[in-house]
Amino acid sequence: MSEVTQTDRVEETDEQAVARLANGVSLCGEYEGGGFEEPRYLISRGDGQMVLVSPLLYQIATAIDGSRGLAEVAARASQATGKKLSAANAEFLINEKLHPLGIATLSQAIAEPPKADPLLALAMHGTLAPPRVVQVAAAVLAPLYTPVVVVLVLCGLLAFDGWLIGSGYLDLAFQQSLGEPARVLLLLGLMVASTLFHELGHAAGCHYGGAKPGAIGVGIMLIIPCFYTNVTDAYRLDRRGRLRTDLGGIYFNAVFIVVMYGIYGWTQFAPLLVFIALSHIQILQQLLPLLRMDGYYILGDLVGVPNLFSQIRPFLLRLVGRGDGQTDAHTGLRPRVRIMVTAWVLIVVPTLLFALGMLLWRLPVYLSRAFTRGQDYWNMLVTGIGQGQLWGPLLAVISMLILLLPWLGAGAFAVRTYRRASRAISRRLKQRSKGGRHRTVRA
Repeated sequence: MSEVTQTDRVEETDEQAVARLANGVSLCGEYEGGGFEEPRYLISRGDGQMVLVSPLLYQIATAIDGSRGLAEVAARASQATGKKLSAANAEFLINEKLHPLGIATLSQAIAEPPKADPLLALAMHGTLAPPRVVQVAAAVLAPLYTPVVVVLVLCGLLAFDGWLIGSGYLDLAFQQSLGEPARVLLLLGLMVASTLFHELGHAAGCHYGGAKPGAIGVGIMLIIPCFYTNVTDAYRLDRRGRLRTDLGGIYFNAVFIVVMYGIYGWTQFAPLLVFIALSHIQILQQLLPLLRMDGYYILGDLVGVPNLFSQIRPFLLRLVGRGDGQTDAHTGLRPRVRIMVTAWVLIVVPTLLFALGMLLWRLPVYLSRAFTRGQDYWNMLVTGIGQGQLWGPLLAVISMLILLLPWLGAGAFAVRTYRRASRAISRRLKQRSKGGRHRTVRA
């Protein structure tokens, strides 16, 4: 999500020039529950991306209808905001703010609009289920958010978990499950199915609130294979609707666990208890707000800041005394929200740097162990095929793939980091060759 707030003036403006919105642009209204000092408004682009803008830019976009001249656009925006704007101001805002974001234009053709390219983005991602399929599934599963059903699921989960903790069956279930390839494969299959159901929880929560979910896909977050659901449209919901969408995956994990408890009660199949224990660990991992997982989005919607990672750079610049008015305008958080975001930054940045440092320091050890484990799985594959086994060789192949994925993700992250550093160095050299730093428009 992008954000722009500034205004400026230009001269020699054609007051009758007509601006138009880009194809597919939709004005979505105020971003409810925001943690900013002044309201922020949402604009949806034709590619499905949401842009967060100031009230002034939103009123400029609202006044553009494809027939009004700049003078009338400025007059309408002035009346709506209480700020005196000229046609020159409107021209500047359209050309320098809305046009680069792919929202509106005067005469220039709108090139491909900018897209978010975070450093900690998914690598090697692809679509598993298209939006139409996801929307149908979300509509079918949305009744699970009926308050009575939610209460029953949560009460059932607490009751069954209490029984599991007091029964003492879990240790025996691990002993019976982890030594047999077929049962390990079953556990892997259940974990994948549960994770996909988790993603449907986000989609169903989005649908229940009145927004449209997008595709479900798969990728690698740093070194962790993961699924994802496009619920960008949920930004148009109120805070309660966004939190429902954020928590929907964890809630659907709870639904899946309750179903597994029921199947265990019918079959007494021990690996199901192992799966239930692993699912609880997965839920706790999802709640950590360090990376772009559920906990990150939950925290962002609780404090009213949709992109917490965008606050790291302004904070660090202020910390080293290089902040400026543009940075402050970009941040613009309420005092209490600023304190919470600052605390988050102070926790996340050192944690991620420490984790990255430890990863690099231990890299030779990890490579050695990965090579050794790869040899073990290869021997397991060859031996199993020689003995005419099915489940052992299949487990060996899947294990080798799982072993390979983190290294592919790490390689993609290294390439992305190198490209970003190269672009930053190139920009800096160009600025110096032109005689100093130049003011840029932040989006």
